[in-house]
Amino acid sequence: MDRPIVKEARRANKNYLFWLGVVLCTLYQSYRYPLKIGDTGTSPTYSGTPLMLQAGKYILGLPLIAISVVRWLSKSERLPRWSIAIGTLFLSSFSLLKILDGYDSQYLGLSFWMIFSLILVLSADSVSVSTIDKYFLILLVCAFGSTVLQIFLFLAFGRLPALAFEGSYLVRFGGFLDDPNGFAAIWFLLMGWSYKRFEGRTRVLILAGIVVSLLLTQSWTAIAFFLAMLFFCVLVYAAKRPLYAVLAICVLPFFVVFLVRAISWLQESFLGEMLEAKQSSIEEHTFPWTLWASKWTDWVLLGGWRYNTYESWWPAAMVNFGVLWFGAYLVLITALLFYMQRASAKARPDARPVYAGLLLFGCYFAFGSLNLPFPLIFPINALFFLFFFLVAFRKIEAADHATVPTIDRNWHRLEAKATSE
Repeated sequence: MDRPIVKEARRANKNYLFWLGVVLCTLYQSYRYPLKIGDTGTSPTYSGTPLMLQAGKYILGLPLIAISVVRWLSKSERLPRWSIAIGTLFLSSFSLLKILDGYDSQYLGLSFWMIFSLILVLSADSVSVSTIDKYFLILLVCAFGSTVLQIFLFLAFGRLPALAFEGSYLVRFGGFLDDPNGFAAIWFLLMGWSYKRFEGRTRVLILAGIVVSLLLTQSWTAIAFFLAMLFFCVLVYAAKRPLYAVLAICVLPFFVVFLVRAISWLQESFLGEMLEAKQSSIEEHTFPWTLWASKWTDWVLLGGWRYNTYESWWPAAMVNFGVLWFGAYLVLITALLFYMQRASAKARPDARPVYAGLLLFGCYFAFGSLNLPFPLIFPINALFFLFFFLVAFRKIEAADHATVPTIDRNWHRLEAKATSE
């Protein structure tokens, strides 16, 4: 009988195309911080991205797609949940055809990474939970390491990351992606995974580090989602323990008074300056509903004839692609989140950290798109579809051995106790 480590090595060898795609998406943008390349409009100390670097990720992705297509066709296996594949092909093809009316990189980015993820996942064999767990562990180390490095260079030498303005509080740390908004999504993935993956003091320290790093991105969308998530968790906890709920109700008036006084003090200090400095950014995130409602006949079926850029993705998708495309995309995202939640609920104890991280990542992807264009932000869009398609097409299998020893030991201890009783 083959040992678990041998089986895992064989699976990894068969899935090398999938993992090459994951590595490409994870590391490609890491050139931005050391080379100081980005958007000159939002990063004054940076230079514009050369065309070769903009096209590089597509050039590297195309061979992976081609080889994956050949491998998938040679497997001749039955396609589960074919409606997901058909829906993705429709969404991707429609977006790509919009280029015929006028080229815009947004059409290409939206279309390419959906089809890239779909084909790589279909060509893959079953991916073990333990392999994904190791990837998350490496991602956590890289995320913390790159954030600490950015903070050190800023404090020691005044080195500004992207989306930072000299002489203001608007210094945002976006890790190895050098993108605070996108990196906040990575932090949520690692937050959900770490909460289930670790225990005791280790978990507290890691989660504290993630929360601090999340706040340092200064992403208001991420902070709003974090507070909403925290409030939801408190409600769930209080519902299970009525005594704590009564105590919370008694404390709530004092907390509200403290919060009002704290906000008043912060507005007089640095928060007021931050709000003033971010005023233009806040206005960019406001969608002009009245403008588009007055000319709904121009976009309601097939969308506008040119891409209209807005930070808020969901309403922008409606006016750029039409109601039919918008409805299909909404159904796809909802279905992927549903499959992830169901798989998470049925997962074995050693697999739950991975599913918890992916589920929180997916929820933030959907929620954050109210204020940010995550389906257009590489590599967040690609990583979302790569891992969520894995679950939708049943390509994730439970680990052959425990990936979380502490949880596994506790689980077996509980089983032994139940048996003895």
